Amino acid sequence: MIVDITQTTQIGKVYRAGSKPLEVESVKRYSRSGSEYTTINFSCDVHNMGTHIDVMGADVEIENNRLISEGIKFDVSNITDRPIELSDLDISRIKEGVYVFFQTNWDEYIDDDEKYSNHPEISMEVIEYLVDKKVNMIGIDTLGLGLRRNHGIIDEYLAKNKIYGIENLCNLKSIPDENFKVYCLPIKVEGIDALPARVLVEF
Repeated sequence: MIVDITQTTQIGKVYRAGSKPLEVESVKRYSRSGSEYTTINFSCDVHNMGTHIDVMGADVEIENNRLISEGIKFDVSNITDRPIELSDLDISRIKEGVYVFFQTNWDEYIDDDEKYSNHPEISMEVIEYLVDKKVNMIGIDTLGLGLRRNHGIIDEYLAKNKIYGIENLCNLKSIPDENFKVYCLPIKVEGIDALPARVLVEF
């Protein structure tokens, strides 16, 4: 079975306060011969593009062999009033090179801006442990792995260690805790510091 855990980026949706949302418009263009044709133009802040990888640098290229790999998931949906700590996890399941996903079920609140922006977060202790274990990437079904100031701190820390966070996933309750393969396919566009990606899980 293949499950899509990618959010559909909604037109006009502001995922993070201050970001420019997705705008889509039909436009008329002209070929070299002067003939008219119609196409679609879209624009958006890249960190506002729903599911994306925070690479935090415009010249980052992720190696192809990292885009398809095994994955594990931690269901931490019972923790909503404090950061997720290492003691909450079965760390024996974590191994080098895997995608690690955190299921909070917060994607259910995507249409409630206030609720969605006050999401659970992963502690720095957990992030540092995952970096030490040399996991592939870390994904979550919220706006970010950290909340408020911690959001940027964690993104920068992961990028410095070339691990990277994947934000705004969805449907994590539809995949198993382990024994699945992840296909994470970021868009290839020059000069951007967050890569919108299609993320599929096969099991």
